[in-house]
Formats: sequence, C-alpha cells, structure tokens
Amino acid sequence: MKFGRSCRLILSSLFCLVLLACASSPKDILAPQGSLRMGLYKGSPTSILPANSSNQVRGIGYELGQSLATQLGVNYTPVVFEKNADVLLAVKNNELDLVFTNASQDRAKYIQFSKTVIRIEKGYLVSPHSSIRSLADINRSNINIGFSVGSNSQAELPSLIPNASLVQTSSTTQAIEWLKSGKIDGFSTNKAILFEIASSVPGSRVLPDVIGYENLALGTPLARQETAQYLNHFIDQMSSTGRLNLFIQRSGIQGLAPN
Repeated sequence: MKFGRSCRLILSSLFCLVLLACASSPKDILAPQGSLRMGLYKGSPTSILPANSSNQVRGIGYELGQSLATQLGVNYTPVVFEKNADVLLAVKNNELDLVFTNASQDRAKYIQFSKTVIRIEKGYLVSPHSSIRSLADINRSNINIGFSVGSNSQAELPSLIPNASLVQTSSTTQAIEWLKSGKIDGFSTNKAILFEIASSVPGSRVLPDVIGYENLALGTPLARQETAQYLNHFIDQMSSTGRLNLFIQRSGIQGLAPN
C-alpha cells in the first residue's frame, strides 16, 4: 500500500514532534544558546549570496538554516565568513551550531553530517587571458591553477594535475581578481562556485569536463551525535514539501549532479 504525499508529511511531522518531546530535545542540542548559529561563506549559491535589485538574500545553506531555526522555534543567527575554511575552523572550535558543506572524510572527523542534500560536479574555470582550450591543456608546467585555502581541491589537485603550478587563494574575491588579471590561468572547485565566479569575470569559461563530485550535507559539531536523525527527517520534509527545490531555484545554482 502506497502512502500519499499528505500521509508522508503527517508522519514526518509526527516524528519531529516526538523527537522534540524527548528529554534531550533537538532544540537543546542544535541550538543550546537559544539561537541557531549557521556558518556561511560569501559568494557561493550553496551558502549565501547578497540581496540585489531583483533578489532577496539567498543561498541553499542560508535558507535551510533559516527554515530549521523556524521549525525549532529559535532565533536564526547567520555567521558569515569570507571563505569556507573559516567556517570549518569555527565549527571545529564549536563556535557554530550548523553548517552546509561538502561531507568529505576529513571533515567527518569533526563534523556530524546528515544524509546528502545535493551533489555538485567539480571542474575548472579558465581565465579569459589563458591559452587553455581543453582539459588536456591544464596539466603543464607553465599553467597556474588556483584553489581555495582549506578546500578539498587543495588535497586533490596535486594528483590530478601534478605538472601544473597550484596557487592558493584566500577568498572568492581574490580568485576573481587574479582570473581577471591573468595571474592564474584557471581556478578549480565545485561548479556551483565556478559559474558564480564566471559571472564576474567576462570572457571566462567553465570547462564541460567533470573531475569529481561534492556531496553537500548539513552538519553539526561532532559531539552532537543525536542530531543526525533529526536532520535527516528535516531534509526529507524540505524535499517532500518542495521547499528544497524552491531554495535551489532561488539560489541560481548550476552544475548540480543527480544524487
């Protein structure tokens, strides 16, 4: 017997209510200070993008955190950093309650992750000043490829393009400046960020090749093990009600892959 959409929503809501009634409620565990501190970083549709003439503040992570705070009945406190490395350090130091980031094995050492929420392709963005025409042109000694400090690309690129020169960038803003000036020939990360950067670098190109994937999930400090089941049901609820798709559409994200 198949349950209809309304039945699934009722069951999901009942489950959340049961959890909220427990001695150690999700509200106490997820937001022990009475406010949900969501770690975000600038310039990514997966995290937070500023308001403009046609859009409000948006970003998949930002809106997921806002919805979770509303469900828990607590204040929402977005904590915005220049780069994801700063977010990761803050959650490692227990200075944040929630993050939305790539659920890599290294990060799982200090973050308790939910199930995968979205999956994103990884690749390269090429500077308008570069001679790169295809993936085959990248792995050369005279090619400079940028990456974000603290990113998974920092660990992965040396084996993918051992002959290229790798250049660390401190922020999305710096990556944009260096792509515009030609200081770097290209930049590598997930394609959601690459397409966002490309919109600020006229003449730049995101190569169609896929060099890997990122599996983004909600996460809490590792000590809060009890939150995983609640977060998974929250994600199911956001998906079944269509709100997750709404957040994705509003973010303008590109480069999504099937989960």
